[in-house]
Amino acid sequence: MKIKIGFFSVMLFLSLLLTHSYFALAAFVAVTLHELGHIFVAKLCKIKFSECKIGIFGAGLTPISSDYSYKNEILLCLGGPVANIICAVVAILVYSFFVNEFTEYFILSSLILALSNLLPIKDFDGGRILYSLLCILKDPYIADRALSAISFVIIFLLWIISVYFLMIASANLSLFIFSLSLFFKLFIKEN
Repeated sequence: MKIKIGFFSVMLFLSLLLTHSYFALAAFVAVTLHELGHIFVAKLCKIKFSECKIGIFGAGLTPISSDYSYKNEILLCLGGPVANIICAVVAILVYSFFVNEFTEYFILSSLILALSNLLPIKDFDGGRILYSLLCILKDPYIADRALSAISFVIIFLLWIISVYFLMIASANLSLFIFSLSLFFKLFIKEN
């Protein structure tokens, strides 16, 4: 399997690494376990991949063949978030014995990664799950249109929440930039 790593993802990782924080290491471990969860389910479903692309919006696995069922697609998409939730639960149990900063950040990173990936947004695990479920019930064109509309609404709500936190609660720009980048990603991909 070929591995392609984007320039901006390398720069982001290096900037996090240079801060010498446990958060960078914890986030990296959580992302790695997330992708390993997808790979584990792929092995169970006998799905083979030709490449793994690591970009600014996360990692993506390209299957050699796309002739697997919607059920397998749902299982494949659940693999990453379920791996993160299981690892967070194990880390919570470990945390009661070994209280440290890394474990706190790992639990937080794992849960945020799992929950954000389950959002019904196009190209997220949750969006792919919803698309597969809709394809089982309706044809792919209707499923794609419905997912586009739902993605737009969810991203718009994230943006509204981010503006609220930014203006009222004087929070940082992280959620605002995240929701804005999702808007651009959805808009650029659609047109």
